[in-house]
Amino acid sequence: MAELFSKKGDDKTLDNFIPKFESDFLEYAELISHKLCPYEKSYHYIVLLKAVMRLSLTSLKAANVKDIASSITTILARSIKYFFFL
Repeated sequence: MAELFSKKGDDKTLDNFIPKFESDFLEYAELISHKLCPYEKSYHYIVLLKAVMRLSLTSLKAANVKDIASSITTILARSIKYFFFL
């Protein structure tokens, strides 16, 4: 529905979108994901993700990094469960 009311040139991009609220940051995450996903078949994609995580987490407090690690562990557990039941 937002597409109906957006003006030409109002498209959100990584360059012009400045997130302010939690919902904005979730939308920003989608923009980042869409930018990275085309490379997921590359042999070097994992290197990219590791580097992005390392560079992005360096300045965070340990508690925040631990929270993110917990989220990744949850994703891992779901992946293992999914492959186990295939």
